[in-house]
Amino acid sequence: MSIDVFEQLSSGTELGVVLLELSGELYFKSSEYIALEPFLDIFYRFLNSQDADKASLLYSCYQSRRFGGRYTFLTSTGLAYCVSPLYDDSENLWAGSVIGPFLLSDYEEFIDIDVLSKHQLDSKSLNEIRSGIYSIPYKTPVQARAVSELLYICTDFYQRNVKLTERKQSATTIYSIGKENELLSAISRGDIQAAGAVLNEILGNILFDDNINIDILRLHVIELTVLLSRAALRGGANSDAIFGLNLNYLQEIDKLKSAEEVVMWLHSVTKRFSQHVFDYADSKHADILYRAIAFIKNHYADKITLQNIADSVYLNVSYFSKIFKEETGQTPGNYISMVRIDESKKLLANPSISIIDIPELVGFDSQSYFTQVFKKSVGCTPGQYRRQISVM
Repeated sequence: MSIDVFEQLSSGTELGVVLLELSGELYFKSSEYIALEPFLDIFYRFLNSQDADKASLLYSCYQSRRFGGRYTFLTSTGLAYCVSPLYDDSENLWAGSVIGPFLLSDYEEFIDIDVLSKHQLDSKSLNEIRSGIYSIPYKTPVQARAVSELLYICTDFYQRNVKLTERKQSATTIYSIGKENELLSAISRGDIQAAGAVLNEILGNILFDDNINIDILRLHVIELTVLLSRAALRGGANSDAIFGLNLNYLQEIDKLKSAEEVVMWLHSVTKRFSQHVFDYADSKHADILYRAIAFIKNHYADKITLQNIADSVYLNVSYFSKIFKEETGQTPGNYISMVRIDESKKLLANPSISIIDIPELVGFDSQSYFTQVFKKSVGCTPGQYRRQISVM
């Protein structure tokens, strides 16, 4: 029985299955996955994305724990996977069971949007990808949910029926969800002191693990950084500012070479995210900003102009625009677009609302302009976004 359950799952779904340890090693590879490896090697080499996709898969092992054992996601190359967590006898995460890759968009759309629009390829490389991509199965959102559920069931069976001595152990102790929630709560309140204290406890649990290495530590850092940014947004921080910080921080993570650097860096990040919760509170124009932002959020679906917003705070347009840009780091127009895109995401999560109707509901003049702004902001089209979240 044991590992054979994953081979049977792979054969039945015609998808590759692997067991991925947190060290980055593959503990098991199904026959379907082995057959696909030659094309995946070509695909990753041409797109220069093997390291990025591997990091995404490792990160997804942690996320699968957070999402109740069923986690479906897209890598940076647009390939989709489902992941479930594996625990040792002390309930510590040590690996993830991964099924995939598969596509959630049709083949030509995948080539156009996920390959051609993001990468410069010569005709030979493109033809190799175009001919080989059909070896990766396409799944509808309904099928993807079913695959995710099957993986969860097989993983649970394996977990319950295989003795610890039959499993390879190499993973790291994960800090408790309770401590994580304490940290996020402190960030969302803007409580720098409390956030720092909880962070010290979390780092202590991670750093005192005998199996820890800098690569695994970086994965913890990525996870914490994303969680901290979400907590700051829940606390009312400006989303563009937070996303900008997040991008910079994620680019800096690879430069961390020691545990000491990680500790100092994470404390500075935590402090910065906490401060952003109260960014406007210390502004001499706080009242103007709060009233302007409230006006935008109450009227984003209307055809509002700069004059409308300036009138709401009793200032002329040029002076209001200057204040808004200085204090928020973006123009009023960009902020309006950000609010509209945020609201459109909520509507896209409701499958009963037609995508055709959404631009008008959030204040865009046309479907094409909405798609253009959405893709620039989110990185995919509204249709792709709806398909992605439908399998989460």
